[in-house]
Amino acid sequence: MLKQIFSKEEIRRCLEKSDFESFFSFSIKEDVRLYLAEKGDDILKEGEKFDGFLYYMVSGRAKLFCSLSNGKTSLLDFLRGDCFIGELELLNVRKSSMGIKALSTCFLLALPIEKYRSSLLSDACFLRILCTTLAEKEEQRMYALLNTQGFPLANRLAHLVLFASFDGVYTERNTDASAYLGVSYRHLTQVLGEFTQYGYLKRTQDGYLITNEQALRLLADELNVE
Repeated sequence: MLKQIFSKEEIRRCLEKSDFESFFSFSIKEDVRLYLAEKGDDILKEGEKFDGFLYYMVSGRAKLFCSLSNGKTSLLDFLRGDCFIGELELLNVRKSSMGIKALSTCFLLALPIEKYRSSLLSDACFLRILCTTLAEKEEQRMYALLNTQGFPLANRLAHLVLFASFDGVYTERNTDASAYLGVSYRHLTQVLGEFTQYGYLKRTQDGYLITNEQALRLLADELNVE
């Protein structure tokens, strides 16, 4: 659950760090809010009516997922600081939320959409930023597809482990990770086993402890990622 932060100093810090105010040609200070999500908190709950805020993740990491009709969960994407959440709802492309869960401590600035919808959709400054953001997300998906087709699973899994880990521990479910990476469950567990055999990871009760980050980064750095 998101926790609202009322500290004016903390709000000012996040505004300065993100340069959020420069995204708009009008003042947003009156209504901008700051929220905190800890690891494991839902930033948006899947299937619920959108909560009416346009969020901007100042810092942190999160994952985007949805449930399928067969009851399985599909891991769709990973989000990191300096990205919008709720832009599709602002554009009325999506009515209900997909699930977004924090992978680390996240700070998010927020604006009430209904109050600012008209201003936002007629603000050339904001729309330019939004178009750039959407284009960057599309480019990231293109790179992800190229990586799936062009690199071995070891490279892609190393990147996933490093990005999705928190405090050096990787806890993603193998069923979710295999679907996200486009490989079989068996292939994924085989490569995880090799990582533990090589000393890159150590199996724990909660997941995998990263024991050789440098080796994983060498594998991950070969990918076409921005």
